[in-house]
Amino acid sequence: MPHLHIALVTERPETSLIPILQLRPRRIVLVPCQSSPQAAERLAILLRHELPSSSEVALHPTLPCGDPVRLAQHIGPLVDALQREQFAAPGLALTYDLGHCDTFTALLFQQAMRRLAADWLYVDREAGVLYRLAHDAPDDVPEATAIEPVLDVDRYLQASGRKRVRTLSERPEWRRRSQQRRAATLCLAQHADRLGELLGDLAARLVQEGLGEHRGDAATTTAAGLTLPQPPPFPATEALARLADAGLLRWSSDAPQQVAFTSADAADYLGGGWLAEYAWHSACDAGLAQVCGATHILDLDVDRNALPVVADCLAIEHNRLLCIECLVAGSGPGACLAQGLERLQAMLEHTAGLDATRVLLACGDFGPARRQLDDLQHRRGRRIEVLEGAELRHLPALLRHWKEHGRWPGS
Repeated sequence: MPHLHIALVTERPETSLIPILQLRPRRIVLVPCQSSPQAAERLAILLRHELPSSSEVALHPTLPCGDPVRLAQHIGPLVDALQREQFAAPGLALTYDLGHCDTFTALLFQQAMRRLAADWLYVDREAGVLYRLAHDAPDDVPEATAIEPVLDVDRYLQASGRKRVRTLSERPEWRRRSQQRRAATLCLAQHADRLGELLGDLAARLVQEGLGEHRGDAATTTAAGLTLPQPPPFPATEALARLADAGLLRWSSDAPQQVAFTSADAADYLGGGWLAEYAWHSACDAGLAQVCGATHILDLDVDRNALPVVADCLAIEHNRLLCIECLVAGSGPGACLAQGLERLQAMLEHTAGLDATRVLLACGDFGPARRQLDDLQHRRGRRIEVLEGAELRHLPALLRHWKEHGRWPGS
């Protein structure tokens, strides 16, 4: 049976994709509502790529939400056109999805659609259910269907105006290196609360040498080193020994205060890459459907020649997106707070518009300053889950909870 679907595209365009990709209607009409025309255009491009070539995707002018009179004047002609199309094609099934538009627009649109034999679709992503209320449903009982996992990372990002240009974890060499140093990575994460000062000093020194924060694949560079102020205690000695065994630095118990690193790859790892790899390992171990480590992302709404954002870890599970970023902060609450505020601010900016669970992993101790991080998020109206120090060892369990329940524990 031919199927025509009308979707109101809001500031959460990925929601509009779910019923379309699951039901695959023959013809789709995208109606921008509380979103820019570009958002609907992006969805149209995506759908033309994802759906069979026989499918048709049309764009309708933006609805003037906020002005009841003009809104009614725009909805009327749209419904008239749909009514003519339905009359000309007996047996044409009509469905519509209101997205997340405001209440008044939803009520006005529903009222107008009563002129048609159209079914209303409602996406309940929290429950994982797609409801369909038939125009002639007895007792107004909706049909409930489980939502299929139709969104991957690329569809999710493209719907929100972003493009994944490369993901280092997809490269065999990156995965091989990451697996080789997995034992060292887990050791650092398990003892992050007791290694914070050492790792913060290493990261700070690498930045001074111009070797830190590469987050990429770099060639061998000149040697650099660090003299520790005092012989390291356990578990720092165990961590340094594991790092030395993995070839990431030179250290010996015979000269415990001398640390040297000889490659940009090792510098990238010690400067914070180990924490990003820990996030990737944890997400993979949790069994998430798609996990992307060290992902370079372009914002399609700005200059394409600008430097891409590098997400330490992106994952998706049943149409829900997870964004993880990592920070190895300098030692001391003051340094932790300054760098934590900076990283939170940047994360809020470059994930703006994404409906995702955001997590910041921090090797460092914010202490009493943690409240200032919470105040920033409250002012911006978006929440970022922060794990610091000893909390890092709980990441695998937290990710398994997120996979099962679709939300972060306590949120």
